[in-house]
Amino acid sequence: MSVRAVGIDFAGTPRPVRLVGTVLAAVGFAAAIWAWDAMTEAQDERDRQTERLDDTRRLARRAMPSIERVKAPGREAPDREMAAEVRAANEVLDRLALPWDALFADVERALGPDVALTLVQPDPKGRIVVIDGEARHLNALLTFLARLDAAPTLAEAHLRQHEWRVTDPHRPLAFSVEARWTPAR
Repeated sequence: MSVRAVGIDFAGTPRPVRLVGTVLAAVGFAAAIWAWDAMTEAQDERDRQTERLDDTRRLARRAMPSIERVKAPGREAPDREMAAEVRAANEVLDRLALPWDALFADVERALGPDVALTLVQPDPKGRIVVIDGEARHLNALLTFLARLDAAPTLAEAHLRQHEWRVTDPHRPLAFSVEARWTPAR
């Protein structure tokens, strides 16, 4: 048995660079750069959104000081001015928290073409709404009252006062309506 000689050429002759391989390497490198840029932009956007979310959470946690917590240094109770300011601020916040959109949407849905409003005055504490306006005729006013009474946020709509404007050439019927307001929180 004879062993064949194996010829190993460690220096070898260099193979020619193929064009396809070079193009694929360049395309891969460009795709890697594009992906890196897209990832960096996405991370920056995530950081901006996280910062906005943190700011929003901080604002949401910030609460108006209640009368019990507001104390002047070295005093047992807050002074009357501060208490009045805190009460006024809390009233404003309570009013802002009410669902005004639902009330005004119901009033607008109740309107007809022959009714015009001059005043909508809600009283959140008393849970009533006073609505003043003018109607072209009595039937338009009665239809408006019935629609108000059927509205989800209003009940017990009734006419407080009315009068014909005889000095106006169109002779509108001026009215004032009161309804019980039941805001859904």
